[in-house]
Amino acid sequence: MQVISRPTIHVNSDPSQHGPGSLSVGCLGPDLLACLRRSVRPGEVLKSIFRVTVAQASLPEDTGLPDVSGRYQLLGDEVQFFPHFPFERDMKYRFSFDPRSIGEILTAEPFDLEFLIPSEQVECPLTEVGHIFPSSDCLPENLLRFYVCFSNPMQRGLALEQVSLLDSDAQPVADALYRAPLELWDRSMQRLTVLLDPGRLKRRVGPNVALGPPLKAGQRYTLEVGSGMTDMYGRLLHMPLQKHFIAGEPVRKHVSTDTWTILPPAKGRREALALSFPAPLDWALLFHTITIRSTDGSIIEGQVGVDQSETLWRFIPASPWTEAEYYVCVGSSLEDVCGNTITGAFDRSLRKGPRLVAEGEAASLTFRLV
Repeated sequence: MQVISRPTIHVNSDPSQHGPGSLSVGCLGPDLLACLRRSVRPGEVLKSIFRVTVAQASLPEDTGLPDVSGRYQLLGDEVQFFPHFPFERDMKYRFSFDPRSIGEILTAEPFDLEFLIPSEQVECPLTEVGHIFPSSDCLPENLLRFYVCFSNPMQRGLALEQVSLLDSDAQPVADALYRAPLELWDRSMQRLTVLLDPGRLKRRVGPNVALGPPLKAGQRYTLEVGSGMTDMYGRLLHMPLQKHFIAGEPVRKHVSTDTWTILPPAKGRREALALSFPAPLDWALLFHTITIRSTDGSIIEGQVGVDQSETLWRFIPASPWTEAEYYVCVGSSLEDVCGNTITGAFDRSLRKGPRLVAEGEAASLTFRLV
């Protein structure tokens, strides 16, 4: 059974033009294109499988919002949608693809993509991959995840085809990445979480026994983000990005705060408090799993930064430090890059007899300014 490629969209709207603009839909797949070309009324077929509506975050997707009025046309290997009235700027629209109305084409899954057109006064730079974390070029063999950070909000539905892990010969590593049913984006749609297959990381379970770990210590790899990723404005990524790294020895110990170093600030100033770690911790979790509290338990407000390949955590308070004792409170959900937490290693036996095994509890460190 052949699978239809997931369509991509591109918004054609030049702020210097006064026309209504258009929406181009590509990557339709040969079966769908053949069906459209055979149709006596392709416009009616196109209208039944492609929809453009106004997207309202406050309403569920199936509330029956009216379609944006327009006409569809098959031009070569693309479908183009021409709205009867111009797309409004800074308005978010939803493009929906659902081929189930065509009985002979049942191999493509329905999905939605959202896009907007920025206002004429705002020139939005082309979208790039700003960072990929972990940032080190030597990562443990049992690495659990990557974070891919984009400079603008992105669309769902393209990571399966555009994000890949390559070996030293630039060939895809088979079944290395976990393909979640729903892509793992943060709320801003600017950070994509890419997981390595947890089943292959857990020793003595099926995928690990059959295939081994996704990475092998001593070998070189590349995480590649293709330029086919599309941002919320319907534009392709400015350029692809590759992160090259070498796999090191696995890390299978729980995160121990006993190995951390506190670098305290001076009182009376808004200097940074710093925590130094012997090994990288999870970049995203470092921003919300460590808090500074005063002796009465209240949280000290401030700004967090992460540096030195995720081995240094900095905290700048909103107000100057005073002479007092402070607590560094570490949440139990903090992980290192392999998924090991304060309470235990990721790759461990969950049960010992009838009770769960716990290697530690959430931690609290103290420092005093005098």
